[in-house]
Amino acid sequence: MKKATVQTYMPVLSKVIESTEKMGEQLNPFFEKLRKAIDDDAVAAMVPAEFNDIQMEFSDGTEQYQQNLNQLKRAQVPVRLMGRHRNLVTAYEAYAKACAAMTASLDIENQKVDVAAFNQAEKDQEEQMAHVSGDVQRIMNMVM
Repeated sequence: MKKATVQTYMPVLSKVIESTEKMGEQLNPFFEKLRKAIDDDAVAAMVPAEFNDIQMEFSDGTEQYQQNLNQLKRAQVPVRLMGRHRNLVTAYEAYAKACAAMTASLDIENQKVDVAAFNQAEKDQEEQMAHVSGDVQRIMNMVM
């Protein structure tokens, strides 16, 4: 087995972070629209196709985050970054689960949102993304 190096690890990490940021930017308008509908108690008044589109976008995002997590889990990690990488994987996994929980809070058939679950998922996503960012920053500092 080839020894893991920073040169083989960093492109994987960069790709995952780039993918995560891009997906977040793509999903944000859908999230904002749904957040406003929830806050205005207007979810039931949304156009059904629009509500369905939001759920589909969230599902696609959740799938992408799961793929990113799998890439992180398969990455060959240099020994000196192992601890930080494990922390990153744990935080990213919790982030992906929070995204899945948000998606699951949408009831397409009845065009409803489990608001408590949605709000908890939003809180968990923010919390875990802060951990992910911190872990990535620490890894970058160790590499520089």
